[in-house]
Amino acid sequence: MIYCENCNALIEEDSAKCPYCGALNALGGEKQYMEQLYEVKRDVEELAAVPAREYRREIGKTGRMIRLTFLAAAVLAAFSGLFFFVSWRFFGGEPTAEEMRAQIAWEKEVFPQLDVLYAEGDFDGVMECVLENQEESYYSIDNWKHADFINVYTWYRSCTERLEKAASEGYDAEKAEECILDVLFLIQERKYDSYTADEEALIVAYQEEVKRQTGTVFGIQEEELTFLYEECCVEDEYGVYFDYQTAKKKVKNFVKEQIKTN
Repeated sequence: MIYCENCNALIEEDSAKCPYCGALNALGGEKQYMEQLYEVKRDVEELAAVPAREYRREIGKTGRMIRLTFLAAAVLAAFSGLFFFVSWRFFGGEPTAEEMRAQIAWEKEVFPQLDVLYAEGDFDGVMECVLENQEESYYSIDNWKHADFINVYTWYRSCTERLEKAASEGYDAEKAEECILDVLFLIQERKYDSYTADEEALIVAYQEEVKRQTGTVFGIQEEELTFLYEECCVEDEYGVYFDYQTAKKKVKNFVKEQIKTN
């Protein structure tokens, strides 16, 4: 047991925060944070032989962030260059105590701002706030309770940005393929325990909206889009899943055969 530096209450040494006043216990928070990162690192090492596309199903939340890290960089760059960094340092080496303390301090400062913007329904503001506060750093919002939903919202904004641009400026085959791949990624999003009921409803609404926009811009009926999505799914020993490489080939052929481009 130790004494809280803020209120002097007796608390457990491993506590990330004082249960009485909420003050940060740097040592306890650092220990918990590093333990979580090391657990994820061990999971990734154990899955070294599993394709990256399977990480999402195998380790849940971290898998979604890995998918975003390796597959979504170009997509997210289309929306104001925003990108939510995973703690990349832990892939290249164990994070130092100083780095962990800096991450915890950053979360303490930024997460309350994100909570306010989220409560107001200002999801664009959430993304702008993250971008402004990251500056040249690699701090992650992965521990924020609404991080998974904001990642989906980022995909949604990327989809609508591309579709609106295609509608106003026209599109060639490459741009059409990029748009449709974005849409397929969004409509394959499934429910996760981290989503609230309101977030799940919003995600469904986002999916339906981009389906309608895709039909308006490219003349693709929803049944055709659903069939294309199913064609992009493959099955192996891990089950049935949406495969990115398969999707690229299928979408390329689909655009070539069925969509009139500039």
